[in-house]
Amino acid sequence: MSDLTPLMDRVERRLSACSSVLSYSSRLQIINLVITPITTYAMCTLKLPFGVIENIDRARKQCLWRGNNHTNRGGNLVAWHIVQKPKDKGGLGVINLRLQNDTLLLKQLHKFYRKDNLSWCNLIWSKYYQGKVPHAAREVGSFWWKDVLRLSNIYKGIARCNIGNGSTVTFWEDLWCDEILANKHPRLFSFALDKSISVQQIMQTDDLALLFHLPLSEQAMQELVSLQQEIQLVEFDENNKYTWSFLWGNNQYTSRRFYKLAFKHLAVPRTFSWIWK
Repeated sequence: MSDLTPLMDRVERRLSACSSVLSYSSRLQIINLVITPITTYAMCTLKLPFGVIENIDRARKQCLWRGNNHTNRGGNLVAWHIVQKPKDKGGLGVINLRLQNDTLLLKQLHKFYRKDNLSWCNLIWSKYYQGKVPHAAREVGSFWWKDVLRLSNIYKGIARCNIGNGSTVTFWEDLWCDEILANKHPRLFSFALDKSISVQQIMQTDDLALLFHLPLSEQAMQELVSLQQEIQLVEFDENNKYTWSFLWGNNQYTSRRFYKLAFKHLAVPRTFSWIWK
């Protein structure tokens, strides 16, 4: 938090000295157009600590309800989580900083999964994830990269992968076919030697039985036969480039669409338990 003190100081300095004589609608404009945008650049790159967001929210609350009067307590007419809802949901449209921080960092994760020709993407892929699925491997790298990669569960909740060469998609737990295979074949999944194996490794295996603890139960054996039939129908080409498509119907990630989608599925997105089907 000490490293981000200059950011919090900038927010404090932006509090208008005349906000106490402005109407509530004018104060709302100051929050949305002056104070909140100060944090955007930092949130595009860093996962802000909870304490920093609380400090900035305290300044935004003061601007909206108490003006420049630091000693005036109370007077909050509406709960803050309601203020942060979109206007069509009954709120005032003030940006939820925790959610906005995630939406902006997901853009970095999207660039990584697409393997964009960027120096940092190439470096991380070559250094840490040769032959590995990133979200299935143990956490490695800098604090920045760990914060970004921890959003992979959210990303997988809104995106579906066209497998391509299958090197970055887990066979069992990612949604790359009509259903997550760990849920579709639970008994067979319980016998798997490597539950984080990639689609590419499965497709390159001549005998699937070698990938499981033997002997299999009767139910698991039936699921194995069914799985072998399903795999034969998969169009797999090692030279294909994989793509990601999103719930809103295309393969372009935008933070604005995701922000709206989050409020559509979660009435109060204060706790981020992203379990979307």
